[in-house]
Amino acid sequence: MRYQDIMKKLIVQIMAGYIEFVYKTSKVRFIGHTEIFTQEDAEKVIALFWHGDSYCLYPALKGSSLYVVTTKDRRGDYISDVCKYFGYETIRVPDVSDGENNLSGLIRIIKREDDSNIAIAIDGPLGPYHVPKDFAIISALLSKRRIMPISFSAKREIELKRRWDHLKIPLPFNELKVIFKEPIEVLREDKKEQFASLKSQIRVIMETN
Repeated sequence: MRYQDIMKKLIVQIMAGYIEFVYKTSKVRFIGHTEIFTQEDAEKVIALFWHGDSYCLYPALKGSSLYVVTTKDRRGDYISDVCKYFGYETIRVPDVSDGENNLSGLIRIIKREDDSNIAIAIDGPLGPYHVPKDFAIISALLSKRRIMPISFSAKREIELKRRWDHLKIPLPFNELKVIFKEPIEVLREDKKEQFASLKSQIRVIMETN
Protein backbone atom coordinates (compact mmCIF):
# COMPACT_ATOMS: atom_id res chain seq x y z
CA MET A 1 0.00 0.00 0.00
CA ARG A 2 1.36 3.40 -0.97
CA TYR A 3 2.20 6.04 1.64
CA GLN A 4 -0.52 8.33 0.23
CA ASP A 5 -3.12 5.57 0.57
CA ILE A 6 -2.08 4.87 4.16
CA MET A 7 -2.32 8.57 5.05
CA LYS A 8 -5.73 8.91 3.40
CA LYS A 9 -7.05 5.89 5.27
CA LEU A 10 -5.71 7.29 8.55
CA ILE A 11 -7.21 10.74 7.95
CA VAL A 12 -10.59 9.24 7.08
CA GLN A 13 -10.55 7.11 10.24
CA ILE A 14 -9.75 10.17 12.34
CA MET A 15 -12.44 12.29 10.67
CA ALA A 16 -15.14 9.64 10.93
CA GLY A 17 -14.13 8.56 14.43
CA TYR A 18 -14.17 12.11 15.74
CA ILE A 19 -17.62 13.06 14.46
CA GLU A 20 -19.01 9.73 15.68
CA PHE A 21 -17.52 10.48 19.12
CA VAL A 22 -19.20 13.91 19.07
CA TYR A 23 -22.59 12.32 18.46
CA LYS A 24 -22.08 9.67 21.14
CA THR A 25 -21.15 12.25 23.79
CA SER A 26 -23.77 14.85 22.85
CA LYS A 27 -27.47 15.32 23.29
CA VAL A 28 -28.81 14.98 19.76
CA ARG A 29 -32.32 16.05 18.78
CA PHE A 30 -33.79 14.88 15.48
CA ILE A 31 -36.74 17.08 14.53
CA GLY A 32 -39.23 16.87 11.67
CA HIS A 33 -39.77 14.31 8.95
CA THR A 34 -37.25 11.67 9.94
CA GLU A 35 -39.65 8.91 8.84
CA ILE A 36 -38.76 9.54 5.19
CA PHE A 37 -35.28 8.15 5.83
CA THR A 38 -36.51 4.84 7.22
CA GLN A 39 -36.44 1.74 5.05
CA GLU A 40 -40.22 1.38 5.37
CA ASP A 41 -41.14 4.77 3.93
CA ALA A 42 -42.22 4.61 0.29
CA GLU A 43 -41.28 8.15 -0.69
CA LYS A 44 -37.68 8.87 -1.62
CA VAL A 45 -36.43 12.44 -1.76
CA ILE A 46 -33.46 14.53 -2.72
CA ALA A 47 -32.10 15.80 0.58
CA LEU A 48 -30.46 19.23 0.56
CA PHE A 49 -27.78 20.40 2.98
CA TRP A 50 -25.29 23.25 3.13
CA HIS A 51 -21.79 22.24 2.11
CA GLY A 52 -20.47 23.66 5.39
CA ASP A 53 -22.78 21.36 7.39
CA SER A 54 -21.73 18.19 5.57
CA TYR A 55 -19.21 17.00 8.17
CA CYS A 56 -21.73 17.52 10.96
CA LEU A 57 -24.38 15.41 9.26
CA TYR A 58 -22.50 12.18 8.54
CA PRO A 59 -23.77 10.21 11.58
CA ALA A 60 -27.29 11.65 11.37
CA LEU A 61 -28.57 9.23 8.71
CA LYS A 62 -26.40 6.24 9.57
CA GLY A 63 -28.22 3.05 8.64
CA SER A 64 -30.47 4.65 6.02
CA SER A 65 -30.37 3.87 2.31
CA LEU A 66 -28.63 6.97 1.02
CA TYR A 67 -26.53 8.07 -1.93
CA VAL A 68 -24.41 11.20 -1.48
CA VAL A 69 -23.42 13.17 -4.58
CA THR A 70 -19.77 14.22 -4.53
CA THR A 71 -17.04 15.15 -6.98
CA LYS A 72 -14.44 12.91 -8.62
CA ASP A 73 -11.48 14.95 -7.39
CA ARG A 74 -9.19 14.22 -4.43
CA ARG A 75 -11.52 16.04 -2.04
CA GLY A 76 -14.33 13.78 -3.23
CA ASP A 77 -12.16 10.73 -2.51
CA TYR A 78 -12.09 11.63 1.19
CA ILE A 79 -15.81 12.38 1.26
CA SER A 80 -16.55 9.08 -0.45
CA ASP A 81 -14.52 7.10 2.10
CA VAL A 82 -16.16 8.87 5.05
CA CYS A 83 -19.58 8.14 3.54
CA LYS A 84 -18.69 4.46 3.22
CA TYR A 85 -17.66 4.45 6.90
CA PHE A 86 -21.22 5.44 7.81
CA GLY A 87 -22.81 3.02 5.35
CA TYR A 88 -23.67 5.40 2.50
CA GLU A 89 -22.94 5.04 -1.18
CA THR A 90 -21.69 7.90 -3.33
CA ILE A 91 -22.47 9.14 -6.80
CA ARG A 92 -19.29 10.66 -8.23
CA VAL A 93 -19.61 13.45 -10.78
CA PRO A 94 -16.82 15.58 -12.29
CA ASP A 95 -18.20 18.82 -10.89
CA VAL A 96 -21.87 19.34 -10.02
CA SER A 97 -21.48 23.03 -10.81
CA ASP A 98 -21.20 22.05 -14.49
CA GLY A 99 -24.92 21.34 -14.48
CA GLU A 100 -26.12 19.83 -17.75
CA ASN A 101 -22.84 18.02 -18.46
CA ASN A 102 -23.45 15.68 -15.52
CA LEU A 103 -27.19 15.94 -15.04
CA SER A 104 -28.31 13.25 -17.48
CA GLY A 105 -25.97 10.69 -15.95
CA LEU A 106 -27.09 11.57 -12.43
CA ILE A 107 -30.76 11.27 -13.36
CA ARG A 108 -30.16 7.79 -14.78
CA ILE A 109 -28.52 6.76 -11.49
CA ILE A 110 -31.33 8.31 -9.43
CA LYS A 111 -33.97 6.43 -11.41
CA ARG A 112 -31.98 3.21 -11.17
CA GLU A 113 -31.56 3.60 -7.41
CA ASP A 114 -35.26 4.28 -6.90
CA ASP A 115 -35.23 2.74 -3.42
CA SER A 116 -32.62 5.17 -2.08
CA ASN A 117 -32.65 8.78 -1.00
CA ILE A 118 -30.17 11.13 -2.64
CA ALA A 119 -28.26 13.87 -0.78
CA ILE A 120 -26.75 16.92 -2.51
CA ALA A 121 -25.01 20.03 -1.16
CA ILE A 122 -27.30 22.75 -2.45
CA ASP A 123 -24.51 25.39 -2.50
CA GLY A 124 -21.63 23.08 -3.42
CA PRO A 125 -19.10 22.10 -4.38
CA LEU A 126 -17.61 25.52 -5.04
CA GLY A 127 -20.02 28.04 -3.53
CA PRO A 128 -20.63 30.90 -3.02
CA TYR A 129 -21.61 30.46 0.62
CA HIS A 130 -25.31 29.63 1.14
CA VAL A 131 -26.28 30.41 -2.45
CA PRO A 132 -28.54 27.59 -3.71
CA LYS A 133 -27.60 26.17 -7.12
CA ASP A 134 -29.85 24.80 -9.85
CA PHE A 135 -28.30 21.35 -9.98
CA ALA A 136 -30.16 19.67 -7.12
CA ILE A 137 -33.43 21.42 -7.98
CA ILE A 138 -33.34 20.35 -11.64
CA SER A 139 -32.42 16.82 -10.53
CA ALA A 140 -35.55 16.74 -8.37
CA LEU A 141 -37.72 18.09 -11.17
CA LEU A 142 -36.51 15.58 -13.76
CA SER A 143 -36.57 12.60 -11.39
CA LYS A 144 -40.00 13.64 -10.02
CA ARG A 145 -38.82 13.67 -6.43
CA ARG A 146 -39.52 16.23 -3.76
CA ILE A 147 -36.64 18.08 -2.15
CA MET A 148 -36.12 17.99 1.61
CA PRO A 149 -33.99 20.72 3.20
CA ILE A 150 -31.96 19.56 6.22
CA SER A 151 -30.43 22.04 8.65
CA PHE A 152 -28.00 21.54 11.52
CA SER A 153 -27.08 23.52 14.60
CA ALA A 154 -24.72 22.96 17.53
CA LYS A 155 -24.45 24.79 20.81
CA ARG A 156 -20.65 24.73 20.58
CA GLU A 157 -18.75 24.47 17.34
CA ILE A 158 -15.70 25.63 15.41
CA GLU A 159 -16.54 27.47 12.19
CA LEU A 160 -13.79 27.72 9.59
CA LYS A 161 -14.68 31.11 8.15
CA ARG A 162 -11.65 31.27 5.87
CA ARG A 163 -13.17 28.45 3.83
CA TRP A 164 -15.83 29.47 1.33
CA ASP A 165 -18.37 27.12 2.98
CA HIS A 166 -17.60 28.11 6.61
CA LEU A 167 -17.19 24.42 7.46
CA LYS A 168 -18.59 23.60 10.90
CA ILE A 169 -16.90 21.22 13.32
CA PRO A 170 -19.04 20.53 16.40
CA LEU A 171 -17.31 19.89 19.72
CA PRO A 172 -17.88 16.83 21.97
CA PHE A 173 -20.28 16.89 24.94
CA ASN A 174 -22.55 19.20 23.02
CA GLU A 175 -26.17 19.87 22.14
CA LEU A 176 -26.90 19.10 18.49
CA LYS A 177 -30.06 19.62 16.50
CA VAL A 178 -30.81 18.11 13.08
CA ILE A 179 -34.00 19.38 11.46
CA PHE A 180 -35.67 17.55 8.57
CA LYS A 181 -37.86 20.21 6.96
CA GLU A 182 -41.14 19.73 5.11
CA PRO A 183 -40.49 18.26 1.63
CA ILE A 184 -41.08 20.65 -1.25
CA GLU A 185 -42.37 19.75 -4.70
CA VAL A 186 -40.49 21.27 -7.61
CA LEU A 187 -42.87 22.36 -10.38
CA ARG A 188 -42.17 23.10 -14.03
CA GLU A 189 -43.59 26.56 -13.42
CA ASP A 190 -40.64 27.22 -11.10
CA LYS A 191 -38.28 26.86 -14.06
CA LYS A 192 -39.82 29.86 -15.84
CA GLU A 193 -38.05 32.23 -13.45
CA GLN A 194 -34.86 30.14 -13.18
CA PHE A 195 -36.09 28.81 -9.81
CA ALA A 196 -35.43 32.25 -8.23
CA SER A 197 -38.38 32.18 -5.82
CA LEU A 198 -37.81 28.55 -4.93
CA LYS A 199 -34.12 29.14 -4.21
CA SER A 200 -34.98 32.09 -1.97
CA GLN A 201 -37.51 29.90 -0.15
CA ILE A 202 -34.95 27.11 0.28
CA ARG A 203 -32.35 29.51 1.68
CA VAL A 204 -34.77 30.94 4.26
CA ILE A 205 -35.92 27.47 5.32
CA MET A 206 -32.40 26.11 5.68
CA GLU A 207 -31.11 29.12 7.60
CA THR A 208 -33.98 28.88 10.10
CA ASN A 209 -33.27 26.60 13.05
